[in-house]
Amino acid sequence: MTSSETGVAGSMTTDLRRQAPRTGGLSAERRGNQRRRRFRSLLVGLAFIAPTFVTLGYFMYYPAYVSLAGAFTDWDGFNAPAFVGVDNFLRMAQDQRLIGSVGNNVLWAIGKVFLALVPPFIVAELIFHVRNGRAQYWYRTLFVIPLIIPAIVSILIWTFFYRTDGLVNQVFGALGLGFLQQGWLIDPSTALGALIFMGFPWIVPFNLLIFYSGLQAIPSEIRDAAAIDGASGLRRIWSIDLPMLISQTNLLLLLALIGSVQAILEPLLMTGGGPGNSTLTPILYMYRTGVQYGQFGYSMAISLVLFLVVLVLSVLSNRLLRSKN
Repeated sequence: MTSSETGVAGSMTTDLRRQAPRTGGLSAERRGNQRRRRFRSLLVGLAFIAPTFVTLGYFMYYPAYVSLAGAFTDWDGFNAPAFVGVDNFLRMAQDQRLIGSVGNNVLWAIGKVFLALVPPFIVAELIFHVRNGRAQYWYRTLFVIPLIIPAIVSILIWTFFYRTDGLVNQVFGALGLGFLQQGWLIDPSTALGALIFMGFPWIVPFNLLIFYSGLQAIPSEIRDAAAIDGASGLRRIWSIDLPMLISQTNLLLLLALIGSVQAILEPLLMTGGGPGNSTLTPILYMYRTGVQYGQFGYSMAISLVLFLVVLVLSVLSNRLLRSKN
C-alpha cells in the first residue's frame, strides 16, 4: 500500500470515529422520540376507554362490593348499617318462604333446562337435514324472527293467553277438551307449570342456532363413515350428533341453569309470586325483601348466596366440559 493510500485510509478511519458518537446520539434520540410517541398513544387510548371502565366499575363492580359487604349487616336503606355477622345467613336456613322458593326454583330449573335443550335440538336436526339450502335458510329465519320481540312483550302476551277467557282455554274448548280449561295463573296447582311452559313451541332462537352451527361443524367424513356402517336416523343422532355437540350442550345447559337461578321477570309480572307463594323464586323473594320490606342487609345475603350458586354451577360445568373433551 502506498503512502497516499495509507493516508486516505487513515483519514476515513478518523472520520468514522468522529461520526460514531454522533450516530449513536441520533439513535438514542430517535428511540426516545419513539418512546414518547408510544406513551402519548397509550394516554390517548386510556383516555378513550377510561369512561367505559369508570361506568363498568361504578354500576357493576361497586354494587357487587356493596352487596358483599352489606350481606353481613342489618340495613334498612336509610340508617347506618349495623354489623350482624352471619345472622342473615342463619336466618336464611330458617326462612320457610325462602326454602319454599328454592323448591319452586328447582322445578323451574328442571323444566327450563328441558325446554332449552330438547325442542331446539330436534328442530335444528330437522332443519339441518332439509336438502334444499334455500329452504333451510327460510326455516332458520322463521324460527329466529321471535328474537325481535322484547321479553316483556312476550310475557304480557302470555299473561293474556292464560286468562280464564284467554287463548289457551279457547283452544281447549274448540278442540272439545273443556275439562282441561283452567284458571292457569290463579290456581296454585297450575301457576308454576304455566310460567315454566309459556312460550310454545319452546324454540329458543339462540339455542337453535347454536345447535345448528354445531351440526354444520361435524365433518362430512364422519357422517359418511357412519352411513357406511349403517348408522342412520336415531342411531346416527345418538352415536354421532350428540357426542359431537357436547360443547354446545354444556354451554346451553350452563346458560339455562344460570337463567333459572335469575328467574324474576315471569313471576314478577305475571303472578307476583302468587297465588300464595306457589311461583315465588329466590331472586324474586330477594327483590321483595329489599325493595318492599326494606330489609336490604338480608336481601344482600340472599343475593350473595345466589351468586355463589351461579359460580359453583359455572365451575362444575367447565370441569364437566374438560372431562368430556
